[in-house]
Amino acid sequence: MRNFELINPTKLIFGRGVVDQVGTETLRYGKRVLLVMGRNSAHHSGAYDTVCRSLRDCGLEVFELSGVLPNPRLSTCLEGVQVCKDNAVEVVIGLGGGSVLDSAKAIAAGACYAGNLWDFFEKKAEISTALPVVGIMTLAATGSEYNRITVIKNEEQHKKIGLWNEHLFPRVSLVDPELTFSVPPLYTAYSGVDIISHVLERYVTAGEQPLIQQRFKEALMRSVMENVETAQADPTDYEARSTLMWASSLACSSLFDAGIAGSDIPAHIIDTEAASFSDHAHGAGLAVLLPAVMTFYLQRHLPALIRFTRQVMGLERTGDVSDEAYAALGIEAFRLWLDRIGCPITVKALGIDRSHFSQIARQVDENAEGPGEKDTLGILETYAD
Repeated sequence: MRNFELINPTKLIFGRGVVDQVGTETLRYGKRVLLVMGRNSAHHSGAYDTVCRSLRDCGLEVFELSGVLPNPRLSTCLEGVQVCKDNAVEVVIGLGGGSVLDSAKAIAAGACYAGNLWDFFEKKAEISTALPVVGIMTLAATGSEYNRITVIKNEEQHKKIGLWNEHLFPRVSLVDPELTFSVPPLYTAYSGVDIISHVLERYVTAGEQPLIQQRFKEALMRSVMENVETAQADPTDYEARSTLMWASSLACSSLFDAGIAGSDIPAHIIDTEAASFSDHAHGAGLAVLLPAVMTFYLQRHLPALIRFTRQVMGLERTGDVSDEAYAALGIEAFRLWLDRIGCPITVKALGIDRSHFSQIARQVDENAEGPGEKDTLGILETYAD
């Protein structure tokens, strides 16, 4: 096992009814609050009323910013930054899914900076401080409630960039699985794929991994696959929703980076750029790209993919099937599962035209951690249509 450091300062409060504590928890950091939300989910789940009542009971002054979209926009974040500066906001609360919390983190950083928020994403400046962030999740997907990451889309430049910084860890996140009961089956599927991707990208690697990490990841991926289907069949199954919420928090918390060489499956990197040309859900893009990347890099990752086929997809090896054919069976079984739960399985189904492939590949090539222009084109073509 490689040397590693693991730090996560976020206080996570998990379970039924924990959102009632938001007023008390927020008051530790200030009394003037910006409440960042999406369009409807917080109202549908009842979380909005609960949060406002708790904040009001604790004497907090609340300013609201609603309408955060999937693939959160820079323009909305800039609006939030201005609200914070104009009203001396002391705490930012993100109430919603990953896009909302990513926006809340970006706003919290921008509110403490004299320049343009986008400077951080283009590495023209580094975040040195940020307003405290409180997270309240209504969707199990990105794990943004338990990490230091934000991903924002600059709609004018057609760029979507991720940013890592220790000041972006939420101070506290309140996670109530009951708030996800209203998530429809399709978005339950997309959310599950996003969770799996955070683990799979740290499982299918060229380097050796400690056995404990392999087994931990396999158990989490299998649990997510099982409970996505359970939650689709019965949206109010509390145990299924709890498993997905906890898996979401764990999957992108850096826990699975510990002791390994790092991610070697660039599905997230490619989808970040692809999403600049389509407003598809992030989980939908990953559903297409994960099998495509595994297929394209089958030889490079053959030992890991053989293990994935056996330990995650549960396929026994029979006869004299070759290593390559056996691994390909596992990838195809995964792709069939994605199709069964309602995900798109071709790039065309995402609404991305082939004419955009070259530009997506060029933008991926600009990312130091990206696979390069040629490989990106090959991956996009694997399941183009």
